[in-house]
Amino acid sequence: MIINHVGVNNTNFNTLSKTGNHKNVREYSKYLMDKYSCLTPGNNVAVTVTPGMLKKAMTDEKTGKWLERELGKAPDYIKQSQQAASARGSKLLSCTIEFGEEYTTMCTLTVTDTPGTDEDIDKWIERVKEKKEEQKKLEQRLIFKGKDLKSVTESFVEEISSVNAIHSSIAGFDMKA
Repeated sequence: MIINHVGVNNTNFNTLSKTGNHKNVREYSKYLMDKYSCLTPGNNVAVTVTPGMLKKAMTDEKTGKWLERELGKAPDYIKQSQQAASARGSKLLSCTIEFGEEYTTMCTLTVTDTPGTDEDIDKWIERVKEKKEEQKKLEQRLIFKGKDLKSVTESFVEEISSVNAIHSSIAGFDMKA
């Protein structure tokens, strides 16, 4: 979940991203939401990025790499917190992680004296894991080979046809002859 605080106007951030071709915070936010399913909140669990961090990560390559690395690890951090609570005979009931402008990571945890794990958090972790695996498979499969432009195009059309059954969000592509 990308937080959009009142008073933040995406038009103020119309600069070309150093970490990609993102022209504004809204576009960069969409890219991150599409790539990291942990940004879609679940019951009792959420991972968020503040607008200030988005702007900083969008314009500073080092920060952008750090943010993406941490977003990739966020589900693991939540799973580890859940396991640590369970090992002590407790139960993690809710967890939120917020990535802010100064690399600040804030984690809010609620623990009870009831052993086990929260079903909603378990489902969220599993959903994020499945989407990550799906994305890896998709990235590995999208290789188009051919002797000429026509055969590469045919390879693309064939691959996209099978991918569209899995992912309906593919909008287009760029091809150079």
